[in-house]
Amino acid sequence: MSLDGIWVFEVAGLYGWERVSTVFLEKGRYLGGGAIIFSQGTYTSKGNKIKIKLDVTQHGEKQIIFGEKRKKFSSVMTAERDGDIIQGNAHLKGAHSTAAPYQFRLIKLADIPGFPKKR
Repeated sequence: MSLDGIWVFEVAGLYGWERVSTVFLEKGRYLGGGAIIFSQGTYTSKGNKIKIKLDVTQHGEKQIIFGEKRKKFSSVMTAERDGDIIQGNAHLKGAHSTAAPYQFRLIKLADIPGFPKKR
C-alpha cells in the first residue's frame, strides 16, 4: 500500500495528541509545514515498517524540542503503519541533551490531487 498522500503530523504531549503540521508524502519524499516549522526529508518502507529521515527548520519563535532549543535540527523516525495511521518514535540526531525520543503519529487526510488539465 502506497504512503503517497496528505497527512496530519501529531506528537504525544501532556494532554494527548497535538497537531503540529501537515505533511505531503510522495514517491519517497517528505515535505511538511506548520505555523512555526517546515520540514523536508525522505522515507522508506518495507511492509508496514517505515523509516523517515528529516531536516526541520523553525521559522517562528524557537520552541523546545527534544529538550533543546534549535533553529534547525535533524531527526530519524521509525514507525509502523496500520491502515491510515503511522505511529512511532522520533530521535534527535546529534543531541546535546539526554532527552528521550518523542512519540509521533501521522493520520492520512487525503490522496495527493493531480494537476487540473488545461482546457
